[in-house]
Amino acid sequence: MYPTIGQPPHRETAVKTSVQSHDLTLPGVGVRVRVLEAGAGPVVLMLHGNPDNADEWRPLMAQLAATHRCIAPDFPGYGLSPEPPRSFDYGLVSQIRFVDEVLGAMRIDSPLIVVVHDTGGMVGTAWAARNIARVRGIVVTNTVAFEGFRWFRIARTWGERSWLGRQRAALSMWALGLRAGAVFKRIFGAQSPQLGAADLERFATSFALNRTAKRTTLRQFRHFIDPAFFVGFDAMWRALGERVPSRVLWGDDDPYLPVACAQRFGRSTVTVLPGVGHWVPLVAPDRLAAEVHALP
Repeated sequence: MYPTIGQPPHRETAVKTSVQSHDLTLPGVGVRVRVLEAGAGPVVLMLHGNPDNADEWRPLMAQLAATHRCIAPDFPGYGLSPEPPRSFDYGLVSQIRFVDEVLGAMRIDSPLIVVVHDTGGMVGTAWAARNIARVRGIVVTNTVAFEGFRWFRIARTWGERSWLGRQRAALSMWALGLRAGAVFKRIFGAQSPQLGAADLERFATSFALNRTAKRTTLRQFRHFIDPAFFVGFDAMWRALGERVPSRVLWGDDDPYLPVACAQRFGRSTVTVLPGVGHWVPLVAPDRLAAEVHALP
């Protein structure tokens, strides 16, 4: 059904890239965040997934920095960014304003390319649909940004809104940190066997042992699992498909999002990577960079 690319990719040695880290205060949304930046040229905005942060994009930055200016923010509460105030509610309006504030603080007003993964796809899709004239192209990899998806069990647990459900969700988050993150690494490693030991250790440190990131995740998923959250996303992709070149690169061994999801992004050109799981930006950054270069 979809074009595929050969055999599963082998991770290449990353090119040494100078990555700058900016600590930005965004008064319009009342948050402080870290933003990573590398390279020069046309801007590529990279929006990370959960349970990751801006560091997810370092391998792709190493591939693109010679030709593009790469911008990767932590979402508020992830990575090295502090937990946002309660006024930042993680609804789409707040998250779109967050992207606007990041771009303003980085003095980016030229058309840009948006690359999204996992939960970053929700924000990137909504922002791009509202700012079509500012988007040169979109590259999507393994994300939910369409209507009608039935969330997997752990996401439904994290998104519980009742008092008892919130206690259950908090307990599940607490358990991820047991034995210095060993429980998390065992579970997460079994779900994503393509990840190496260094990746698993980074995830454990930045998420399983990071109370801020775990509290933020619970806040975020209380919005995400609401069926009304995705109303209008299919229309967004129809609108984007008429004016914005878009490409999808999908790892077919994803335990969360079946490969059939890859066809849900408007008129996007779809390519499937055999034997690659959910974490395409970490496992196949060279293939993801090729998708960026393939945009007109």
